[in-house]
Amino acid sequence: MKSRLSRSIRWSACLFCLVFNAHADTPPSTSKNRSERTDPAAKAETKNNKPVFIDAERIQGHHEYEIEARGDTELRRGPVVSADQNNVPVKQSGNAPDSAPLQPQQNYTLSPAAKDGPASGLPVTAAESKDDASVLAGVEHLPGHLEREGEAQLRSGAQGGQTGPVPTPSAPAPALKDGSRLAMPGAGTEPGKNKPVTIGTEQIWGHLEQEGDTRLRLGGAVAPGDEPRLVALKDGSALTAPSTKPKKKEARPVFVSADRLEGHTGQEIDAIGKAELFNGDQFISADRMKYHQDTDIAEAQGGVRVEQRGDILEGSQLKFNLVDKTGQLSDPNYRLKDASSRGNANMLLFEGEDRYRLRQATYTTCPAGDDDWYLQVDDVEIDNAKKVGTARKVKLTFKDTPILYTPWMNFSFSGKRKTGLLAPLYGYNVRTGVELTVPFYWNIAPNVDATISTRAMSKRGVALNSEFRYLGTTLNGNLIAEVLPTDLDTKETRYRVSFGHNQTFGQHWFTRLDYNRVSDDTYFRDLGNTMNLTSRTNLLQQGLVAYNRNLGDNGTLNITSVVQQFQTIQDPRNPITPPYKRLPQVTLTANKADVLGLDFNLVSSYTNFSHPTLVSGQRVTFFPNVSYPMRSAFGYITPKVGLHHTTYNLESPGSSSGVPQDTDPSRTLPLFSVDSSVMFDRKTELRGERFTQTLEPRLFYVYVPFRDQNSLPNFDSAKTDFSFAQILTENRFSGSDRINDANQLTFALTSRLIEADTGKERLRLAIGHQLSFIDRRITLDAPSTINRRPDFIAAISGFITPTISTDTSVQFDHSRLMADVVRSGLSYRPEPGRVINFGYRFTRDVLHQVDASSQWRWSERWQTVARLNYSVLDQKILEGLAGLEYNACCWSLRFVVQHLTLATQKTTTAAFLQLELNGLMQIGSNPLQVLQRSIPGYTRTGSQGSGTVEGP
Repeated sequence: MKSRLSRSIRWSACLFCLVFNAHADTPPSTSKNRSERTDPAAKAETKNNKPVFIDAERIQGHHEYEIEARGDTELRRGPVVSADQNNVPVKQSGNAPDSAPLQPQQNYTLSPAAKDGPASGLPVTAAESKDDASVLAGVEHLPGHLEREGEAQLRSGAQGGQTGPVPTPSAPAPALKDGSRLAMPGAGTEPGKNKPVTIGTEQIWGHLEQEGDTRLRLGGAVAPGDEPRLVALKDGSALTAPSTKPKKKEARPVFVSADRLEGHTGQEIDAIGKAELFNGDQFISADRMKYHQDTDIAEAQGGVRVEQRGDILEGSQLKFNLVDKTGQLSDPNYRLKDASSRGNANMLLFEGEDRYRLRQATYTTCPAGDDDWYLQVDDVEIDNAKKVGTARKVKLTFKDTPILYTPWMNFSFSGKRKTGLLAPLYGYNVRTGVELTVPFYWNIAPNVDATISTRAMSKRGVALNSEFRYLGTTLNGNLIAEVLPTDLDTKETRYRVSFGHNQTFGQHWFTRLDYNRVSDDTYFRDLGNTMNLTSRTNLLQQGLVAYNRNLGDNGTLNITSVVQQFQTIQDPRNPITPPYKRLPQVTLTANKADVLGLDFNLVSSYTNFSHPTLVSGQRVTFFPNVSYPMRSAFGYITPKVGLHHTTYNLESPGSSSGVPQDTDPSRTLPLFSVDSSVMFDRKTELRGERFTQTLEPRLFYVYVPFRDQNSLPNFDSAKTDFSFAQILTENRFSGSDRINDANQLTFALTSRLIEADTGKERLRLAIGHQLSFIDRRITLDAPSTINRRPDFIAAISGFITPTISTDTSVQFDHSRLMADVVRSGLSYRPEPGRVINFGYRFTRDVLHQVDASSQWRWSERWQTVARLNYSVLDQKILEGLAGLEYNACCWSLRFVVQHLTLATQKTTTAAFLQLELNGLMQIGSNPLQVLQRSIPGYTRTGSQGSGTVEGP
């Protein structure tokens, strides 16, 4: 009985234990371990979690709180690492392919509150790892669960394929009211706390954290994602975690480094000590920096330096949005990328991509420590994309003296054209007095612009000058109009008009219009300030239409019709005869090469000449010719024969005109010539340099019989200057009214030195001798016969030494052994900015002038310019110029005085003073065009620049 009772007690105890164990292994679905939920120590330690690195390796398997979880837990544990790390790349969320290589960087650890939880020794099996793995865009994730308030959260990981003890959960997955379970809830969460953290190419999805959760602190290469997480349910549907964040602009990866890094995952990074941030567009460095990952805002303090596109900004405090490119920099100093300009301000505002605003700013191109000039601006807006800016309350200071002020200005710093006021010009001329010119530039269209200037002259009054330009695919032109309503000296209205237009129609037609006119003969002498204007005598007025086309593969046809006349500007003490009007002139030119070895050419014309005081009439010319070129590699021979026919239809002569009685004279002349040349060359060496020297003899024979031409009018013929080009032509007269009689042989010999390496011609020597076998009787000077006079010409041009060049020609009268014409120029140019020129011009009984000019840089800053053109025959200065130029590092000052002879008894003196602020503008009258024209080889030593300024 006793044994039966004890046996029953033992079986009852065994059954009780089995029931107890079974109950303990199956926890209720609606409750959780209260000690784990309410442990105050766990809450306290949650706030003190240290920054940790998060390993990038994916964790395979399902979550213990998924639907139909098997009851085992899959929490992993890893070693703790340091939080002070450098070079932390912070990347926006993105999905990496499964094939990406594993790049484990650091393990992560549990927060202190979670380390004390129970652990289980159950391993994770391969079957369990395959059962439930959430997938988003081809990337395997570890989905999280819904945490309740106060719940301690554990995170662990395995490095490589490492396995370890698995802690056992103390509570099942949360249940809904109907008892069903979800892998991830879709409401009541904070979307900003569920972002993928990316390191290298792989990512681990976090969980939805609620208030009181234990959080991981940032300590490694992590970057939060912006998009909400998709969670796969058992039936294949997906839920999207709600997000209240506005969709923001895509940002580039951000890299942060410092001596010490602290922060929170997906929120901010504190970089302390030698902090640096780089995102591809900007590089920011400072003593301390904070980067907010959720807003992409960087805040920096102490020694802030921003570098972007080569520009450097330095300041004390910075707040900058890396995506929107907005923010501000306190007390900035800036230097542009080409180191050409710098400045500072009280505040720099970033107002978007390539848009800036500066308050209380300065600007200069002078180097640091040198503020010779600077621009002070109360407020300036800069659009770097359009390369334009707008400034308010602008003051320009030079050598501590304000020289310019405007309440508002709009400028362009791209070099492109922009509407606005240009820098004013001022100067002095003895004929106009003190001058002030204010130009306004109007950028009408990309291919149309205009410049309108007001020119105030103390002795003449106020003139309005304008220039209009246009350019198209088939046309271009410009119009210059100047008007002086009332000249204070002459009491008359004075004006100038200059118009030029070119246009093509289709492939073959071309037109041109030219119209130039001034109000009186002394306009340029009184109001002009350059030799190009004051020396003009005939102003062209014409309209032209031309037709061009090819005649096969080796021929051309050209037909030109022109209506032409001139306005002749007379000097009362030296009057000239105005040229004829052509109303109209039609010219036909055709040529066809290689027709059975022959080259055919035709030049013909019809012209109606008109003149108020001389004989008028029509002229027809017809000049066909044919040549037979025989060429080889070493030379050529070209015989040529032609027939020149001219006929006239003259108006009836007046009683005292002296015109011959014949009103329809004509002339027919044959012309024959033979041109031949051979070429020899050899290799030579001079002063260690290799050259190819050529020897090129040439023979040119011309025969034209004599025809009396005294009865013919002279509409357009003149004697050409004796030169190498002239002695190798058939007619020494221009035009068609006079054709010389000739039976002459010209011998020319040319030798050239050509650089063997570059093919550049270094030096040329030439001589020519013309031998006439008859007495020339055709002349424009007098009807009498002139004596036979052989002429000899010699010329040398090129570089005698690397620094000395010359261009000299001399013509001799062989019968009298006298020089008739001398043209000589010698130039010494040892380096840019140093040049000395000497010229000599002589024509017997006509011209005798000496010309000397120089630009010499005495030091890095000082240089002088000078020119003297003196007429020995007239014993007076034709042009004199002297000037001084000072070039500082960021500005230049030029002062030039010029004296000109305008007519036989009139002269003028002008003064030019210009201040050039490098990279900004030029103030004053510009003498550079005068210097470049007057001094061959003149080099600008200061940088040339001008800004466009627009005022109110």
